[in-house]
Amino acid sequence: MAPQATITRRAVFLDRALRFGAGIYLVLLLVAIVLYKAVLFDAFHVSRFFGIYGLVVVAYIVSRFIFSVFYRPSRDHGLQPRVSIVMPSFNEGEDIAASLRSLLDLDYPAELLEIVAVNDGSTDDTLAQMHAVAAQADGRIRVIDLGRNRGKRAAMAAGIRATEADIIAFVDSDSVLAADAMTRLVQGFHDPKVGAICGHADVLNLHETWLTRMQGVRYFVAFKVIKAAESIFNCVTCCSGCFSAYRREAIMPHLPWWENQTFLGVESTFGDDRSLTNCVLRGWKVRYEANAVSRTAVPADFRTFMVQQLRWKRSWTRESLIVARFMWRKHPVAALSTYVGMILPLVAPVVAVRAMLWLPMGGHSGLPYVYLFGIYAMALAYGLYYVIRRRSYDGTWLFGIVFVFFYLAFLLWQTYYAILTARTSRWGTRPATAGMEAKA
Repeated sequence: MAPQATITRRAVFLDRALRFGAGIYLVLLLVAIVLYKAVLFDAFHVSRFFGIYGLVVVAYIVSRFIFSVFYRPSRDHGLQPRVSIVMPSFNEGEDIAASLRSLLDLDYPAELLEIVAVNDGSTDDTLAQMHAVAAQADGRIRVIDLGRNRGKRAAMAAGIRATEADIIAFVDSDSVLAADAMTRLVQGFHDPKVGAICGHADVLNLHETWLTRMQGVRYFVAFKVIKAAESIFNCVTCCSGCFSAYRREAIMPHLPWWENQTFLGVESTFGDDRSLTNCVLRGWKVRYEANAVSRTAVPADFRTFMVQQLRWKRSWTRESLIVARFMWRKHPVAALSTYVGMILPLVAPVVAVRAMLWLPMGGHSGLPYVYLFGIYAMALAYGLYYVIRRRSYDGTWLFGIVFVFFYLAFLLWQTYYAILTARTSRWGTRPATAGMEAKA
């Protein structure tokens, strides 16, 4: 046998052995966490409320992993509906050309696919880049220029109204699609009750900084575990703006309200993906398609990342109040999971302060270590899952562990501030006027 072939076989064997070992360790770790919370640590003598909280957290997280095991992507039904991809863009001159070319490279039949690029009043060369790519696309790309910055929703709505396609897909201007992404995504619409489907998103600039590596693990687990778990009940609560598709008939009745949505008297200028998902989820099934892959650029510096997370938490606050009104009518397990998922982020900061500061001052000196061990155990579980499911192995999974402690140090405390400032319309990374002139 040739030396190179031998090396390749050994590499494959070691890779499979590593994944198998990580899988066994993950299962044992999850079992150990459950037993530790339920049997070994008698938290109820310290505080019944916080003891129950610990059990609920473990049950919630472990159930996500268990449910995701039963997720299956849609089969190929040979479905090829008319599709329009709407790509809104604001000051994405560096990325928009690559994103549009990735859409032209899709293996979906050209006669059934149209691309609508919407320039939302960019002040850089975004519009010029759009026209340059469109000029080489044989009429497959339609460019719409809003003239001034009116906000992402206005740009998306303009794209929706510019087409009569049966399926309307949205792709962020900093995302690129795999060649077969659209073909795979639309197969789920074989079920006439499915109103929206969320594709999978990986991080495009994964190796740029330590922060992008952390987000790479977080994105992977969020889609492969959280969205997969929601999908088995047909109740995905947020179709990511990176890459998602909707039935036209599922969104058109809600378009005027969605485009002009307000919260506490102020126009809602962000959280468009979660809001549109809520509109559809009321009366339709919403699923996740793991095989429809996009790659999206994520913030590489601390400040931009924190601003993005704050914006997401504000939209989560607003949309949670909406989804809470009707989720009880959906599958009971999905409903329970959704309501628990709303409560835990509100309680988590209080638990952290009590475990790390308050109780130790009262003589329970071991509790901070118990709390941190629980955080570490769950962080390790996420990292091991990343090792098992990724096609290629590298050290990125370790950043998944780091991210959980990063979340504890920085992101956990954003929740209350986001709630208190949820009324704002500021993006933080866009002009404060974005969306304000949509009705002008």
